[in-house]
Amino acid sequence: MLADLCVCGLVPRHSLRTKLVLVMHHIEVKRQSNTGRLALAALDNMEIRLRGRQDQPLDLSDLLDPARRPILLFPSADALPLDAAYAAADERPVTLFVPDGTWNLARKIPLRQAELRAIPRVCLPFERPSQYRLRNAPHPHQLSTLEAIARALGVLDGAEVRADLELLFRVARDRILWSQGKLPESEVEGGLGFRVPRLT
Repeated sequence: MLADLCVCGLVPRHSLRTKLVLVMHHIEVKRQSNTGRLALAALDNMEIRLRGRQDQPLDLSDLLDPARRPILLFPSADALPLDAAYAAADERPVTLFVPDGTWNLARKIPLRQAELRAIPRVCLPFERPSQYRLRNAPHPHQLSTLEAIARALGVLDGAEVRADLELLFRVARDRILWSQGKLPESEVEGGLGFRVPRLT
């Protein structure tokens, strides 16, 4: 992103009860359109683990703590809706694993990563289509990584976290679209001089 449009100084900070683990395909690291790294900037209890590098096999076994409830955010046929009832069914704090990559890459991560195969899967109830616009989703139920994280944490950690992440998402998306000549300045969320209010 152009330096004048950088959102790094606009990022709100949240401390979560949920531990968020972004399992990112390594080719996503340098992509301008990747939204998962924005979540890392905003959330204290989060880490990124890279997958797909030939010289560094990924091991997630250290994250499977029996004192925590591991769940995988992935919309497979056996996934249960992530809602208030699901969250309340187990009092342990959650470790939420989220695959990150293009849709084709992300859907392969749970199949190829041994530790993720046995983890219960959850999906997000459909609310509205993705507002991403930087990549084309094959299906209207598919969201960008940051949109999915925001909605999941809205259930697990509260509406304020979701609102802050969704605002950050819109600001970053609109600035990228404007820099690419795909959005007029009048439609950029808050304008180009906008600063995300720090609510936390």
